[in-house]
Amino acid sequence: MNLGNTSVLLIIEGTYPWYRGGVSEWTYQYLKAMELYDFHILQVATDEFQQLDPENALYPLTQNVKSFTRVPPPILKSNWDTVKETWFQSIVESVPGFGFDTVHVTNTGFAGWLGIKLSKIFKTPLVLTEHALYWKEVEKGAVALECGYQIPDNFEAKSEIVDIFKEIATEVYTSAEEVVSVSRVNIPEQIKFGAEVPKYIPNGIPEELLSPEKKRANNPVIGWIGRCAEMKNPKLFFEVVEYFKDVDLEPSFLMMLSGANELELEEEVEKLSKEYPEVTMIWNEPAHNYLHEFDMICITSHNESQPLVMFEALSHKALPFGWEVGDLTSEFGFVVPKNTSTRTLVEQVALLWNDSEKFEELTESKFNLVSSKHTWKSIFYEYDKLFKELLIEDSL
Repeated sequence: MNLGNTSVLLIIEGTYPWYRGGVSEWTYQYLKAMELYDFHILQVATDEFQQLDPENALYPLTQNVKSFTRVPPPILKSNWDTVKETWFQSIVESVPGFGFDTVHVTNTGFAGWLGIKLSKIFKTPLVLTEHALYWKEVEKGAVALECGYQIPDNFEAKSEIVDIFKEIATEVYTSAEEVVSVSRVNIPEQIKFGAEVPKYIPNGIPEELLSPEKKRANNPVIGWIGRCAEMKNPKLFFEVVEYFKDVDLEPSFLMMLSGANELELEEEVEKLSKEYPEVTMIWNEPAHNYLHEFDMICITSHNESQPLVMFEALSHKALPFGWEVGDLTSEFGFVVPKNTSTRTLVEQVALLWNDSEKFEELTESKFNLVSSKHTWKSIFYEYDKLFKELLIEDSL
């Protein structure tokens, strides 16, 4: 087999290539790195995304993207067993009909279920890279999925959707030849729901982003970076800012947000920002342009797998801090248990900063970890190796 012509049907949801975010960045870097593979992208997307032109997007399409097709998500107004087949029949003619060597899905939501169906039709291996557990995202309060699908407010409907995504997750785990998690913390849940031997291939950063030199002032610049989405809990950052008024420290604050189509939350955040003039707000700009300014970043998410922003911050020796969530642990940042008060977190962060030797030692150790283990080059080498081994096995 000529691996230079390997054809991959990549099934994704939502925000790539129009919105910033961890999965969008991963998708772009993946396509860019896997230049010896041809990709046909099938995207599950609501009307908002379907009207957008991928040729005029935030992330440029790489030359190895040979087609880009969008289909709507299902309408969950009746039993999932009925809905899924009706949905599939309504979109199957839109699916590009090329001869694919493998099907690669980026979640266990609608894209994951579609991957199961199409891998069987094309008789090709199915690979899953799971960035977040969809069912857990809904449980933790997500108001929308990556594809733009709005989660119902009422408890009964939300519980039903959680059950549907648990069912789909089990189907994907047991159907996929390879299950990859970007997060160590999600692997026990994957195994619980049927995955046999999940592989851990983490997130990363461009090697050129690493900046070993760092100049610091007496008072830190504390940042927040992320989508303005309920799951990222941006309003909690203002509570953190409030408690810094009570400690022996005078930080400045920089909040970098990207739109996530949660307009009510955006209004609430904008309103809060007017009460805190010490917080500089920047919308829809690349975080990379500002990383050199940060000394620390605060992560406030309700739920995380492995936040990409954690590595981006550490690339410029900005220490992540917050409540332990997902892979935001003491391995990558300064964390406190989930039930810790905001006041206590802020007091401990202030103490750490004021012990400059301890702060620098801790930050340097995290920077070295990211430098050695979390660059895109080393990460996508693992995917290249995985595909080669998988396709050789499939040809036997």
